[in-house]
Amino acid sequence: MSDEAYFVRIDDTLVGRRAGGSAAEKANELRSQRPVRNALDRLQRKKTDERAWRKGARGERFNGWWLGRLPAGWHVFHDIPVGQRGANIDHVVVGSAGVFTVNTKNVSGRVWLAPRELRVDGHKTDWLPKAAHEATDASKRLTAVLGRTPPVKGVLAILADDWTIKEKPADVHVGTPRGVKQWLVKQSAVLTPREVNEIAAAINKPSTWTGTPR
Repeated sequence: MSDEAYFVRIDDTLVGRRAGGSAAEKANELRSQRPVRNALDRLQRKKTDERAWRKGARGERFNGWWLGRLPAGWHVFHDIPVGQRGANIDHVVVGSAGVFTVNTKNVSGRVWLAPRELRVDGHKTDWLPKAAHEATDASKRLTAVLGRTPPVKGVLAILADDWTIKEKPADVHVGTPRGVKQWLVKQSAVLTPREVNEIAAAINKPSTWTGTPR
């Protein structure tokens, strides 16, 4: 088989979007709305929406750095805009082990994890069902483009001060950014190189992520 069989032409692409780009833009937008007040809030280390968005952007950049260290054969896409309402997926990764939608969280405090519950400093979050929904939505969108259903799994990459893990969920992988990268590398191959390239081409297309998947 010639080398050309492993290449897919990509005309319209999302390549080049940087990790945390949308979160950083939102933080800058909030800062520009009241620059003096925000400057005072930063000096006093107050918890504000602007600070939360900026912290989120830093987390996404850090996780993007780790995902960028995946070995050859993996493709990583950042800040994928989804639908028409400003939603996005922090990172989408595809390799021989399948497709993974990665949601990054940057928190100060203790993470407590059980199969169907994730808490931060005792407060219940909705992160697990949202990560699972991202994977399901991505699967529908890719299926519509490819004509077949690729294996897609949701992932939560969390920066936190401390962890307590009772038991890990089955449908969403949860770990630190470094741990997520290491976990991805250890997964068994389920896709051929050509399938990986075809899926990467579909992920690259903005049209894959706009509109409502059928």
